[in-house]
Amino acid sequence: MADSRIDYRYDARPLNIFRSMKLALIIVVCVTLLGLILMFFTADKPVTQQAVDLPWQITLHDPAHSEVFGVELNKTTLEQARQRFGKLEGIGLYQDPQGHYSLEAYFGKVTLGPFAARIIANLAAPQEALEELTGHTVKRVKTDDGSLRWTLTEAKQAEQALRQIQALTYIPAYSGMDGEFIEQRFGPPNQREKIDATTELWFYPELGLRIMVDSEGKEMFEYTVPAQFEMILGDH
Repeated sequence: MADSRIDYRYDARPLNIFRSMKLALIIVVCVTLLGLILMFFTADKPVTQQAVDLPWQITLHDPAHSEVFGVELNKTTLEQARQRFGKLEGIGLYQDPQGHYSLEAYFGKVTLGPFAARIIANLAAPQEALEELTGHTVKRVKTDDGSLRWTLTEAKQAEQALRQIQALTYIPAYSGMDGEFIEQRFGPPNQREKIDATTELWFYPELGLRIMVDSEGKEMFEYTVPAQFEMILGDH
């Protein structure tokens, strides 16, 4: 007679396979995590890029040449500056009440580093050449301080492209660039001159720099070279 008892034994192989797969998965996860940890601690850390084109980054090459915003005073030409800053808004010819002429190029608002600012370039030229330019203008106005300002013709403006820049004026839009901010970066000025209740001139002869600090208005940075700065300082 056949044995009718039921065999309650089960096949353990599927469970063993499952356990093996689980163990293998744990090993893979652990190896992956270990690899990621090793990569984090051994990989080269990215180098933090230093901000450039900041108003306090002035390089002195010699008493007659200094550099700021990528412009080397008494060397960089107006055309080279135009390639760096962008389109010119125009070129103006000035005569102060004492009869001294100056030639200024206006770049308008330019973004340099994290700051937007207006840039004005003062161009080097003999007084005789500037006086001759008064015959090639399209407009003349008198300013509040008694100076005369002419607007050059387009043809004459184009002819000034190869003139060297001897000074730069930087007028930042950032309102937080106040006296405390400036002194933290430039240090205390060599000399201060009070203009009115809210405005002072700060002089840094060793940098060829004069800063107009206005507690209620815009600050203005005037860059020239140390060799020329003594003349500016002597006027005040």
